[in-house]
Amino acid sequence: MERITGADALFLEAETPTMMMHVVGVLVLDTTGVDGWTIDRVTNVMEERIHLIEPFRRRMLPVPAALDHPRWIEDPDFDLDRHVAHHTLESPGDMRALAAFAGEVASQPLPRDRPLWEMWLVDGLADGTVALVSKVHHALMDGAAGGELMASLFDLSPEGDAVAPPEHEWSPKPSPSSGDLVADALGAALARTRRLPSTLVRSAGAVSGAARSAISRQVAGGTPLFAPSTPFNGRLTERRAMSLTQCRLDDLRRTRTAFGTKVNDVVLAAATASLRRYLVDRDALPSGPLVASVPMSVRTESDDGRLGNRTANLMVPLPVHLTDPVEVLQTIRAYTAEAKATPKAVGPDLFADWVDLTSSALIHGTAQAYSSLGISGIHPSPFNLVISNVPGPPIPLYLGGATVTATYPMGPLITNNGLNITVLSQSDELNVGVIACPDLVDDVEAVGVGFVEAIQELAGLADQVNTEENDDG
Repeated sequence: MERITGADALFLEAETPTMMMHVVGVLVLDTTGVDGWTIDRVTNVMEERIHLIEPFRRRMLPVPAALDHPRWIEDPDFDLDRHVAHHTLESPGDMRALAAFAGEVASQPLPRDRPLWEMWLVDGLADGTVALVSKVHHALMDGAAGGELMASLFDLSPEGDAVAPPEHEWSPKPSPSSGDLVADALGAALARTRRLPSTLVRSAGAVSGAARSAISRQVAGGTPLFAPSTPFNGRLTERRAMSLTQCRLDDLRRTRTAFGTKVNDVVLAAATASLRRYLVDRDALPSGPLVASVPMSVRTESDDGRLGNRTANLMVPLPVHLTDPVEVLQTIRAYTAEAKATPKAVGPDLFADWVDLTSSALIHGTAQAYSSLGISGIHPSPFNLVISNVPGPPIPLYLGGATVTATYPMGPLITNNGLNITVLSQSDELNVGVIACPDLVDDVEAVGVGFVEAIQELAGLADQVNTEENDDG
């Protein structure tokens, strides 16, 4: 057994009926020329490669009386048929229908009596493609680890890559007894107690530095301490809705080059423009910037090959009060540079230590009370939404002989934040996945379409700059 620690433990224990901590992915596959692309093929691919993804055969096991965080154990009842299913879309079978089904999948929690993942083969798409909709608990992986998972499942050619079989036939290890769990929990508690003094010292220094930085930012007019109120910040329900759109990656690259920014700045500028339009249409535009929480991978070489979570978060203002797209982009460029230079109050390692030191029962009970009593609506939120930019493969990928034409990742919604935008680059495309609580966001598709239109507008302005420079030359 393995003790669940850090952010992984928090994602499990802070989960509520309305804040489900799973990640949903939608793959679109072109099966032209491939016979028999059915659920049997999906199952065969998983059977062939499941030994490369060990967490997919592990389930969580609570410690008696919540004495400590749960443990990962090998599932003694593991069966792929409990994880892989089939769904046929009704007419018209377009991307909206696929997004609607993915939203239904995201609206249901993962059963905890088995490994925390599920996958659906979806057919009935009007253009003849098929889709795979996956749901994986965030406790298993962050965005970078998800990329490693993709590498395990996908091939670099339609013919498929040779996959070395496991050295030994898999057989689950015996599950620990209640006594084993209690003894292990007591040993872990003793180890944590020894770390407490050093954790307190590190925390005091980190918080002091971050407080000084926050005061300096306020004096200089930087990142706000609290995010403004918007229609998509409120009490979540369990319902989820999605939007799936694409834009050309070259549009972002030309924009980056013309205006001297990063690709991530262009992503944030497009999100800003889309959110501005959404808020203006609802007469809900704040007088100042929104604040986005932007996850950033802090995985090191020692983390390679491991799933789980290793991220930090930047708080980046989104200047929705500005109208000029180039001014928005340059303002975000300055904001992101400031955010990266700002000391974090709690880095990923210190955060993990505090989660380890906190009672499992306390985390779970606090999260449940916070959600059910609506406490999040009493105080201002530090951010309005999460925006993630996940680097994807720059080359074509294949799965079971089919070509992967699109990959849409969507992260979880956090309490009081009913909107999440995640983009993933793949070959020549940027896939844009938007997930929202439809009781807070009445038109999630408008956000996705607005993002693509904003990218196109910025690319057009970039082309004008490049043309003028060529004329001057």
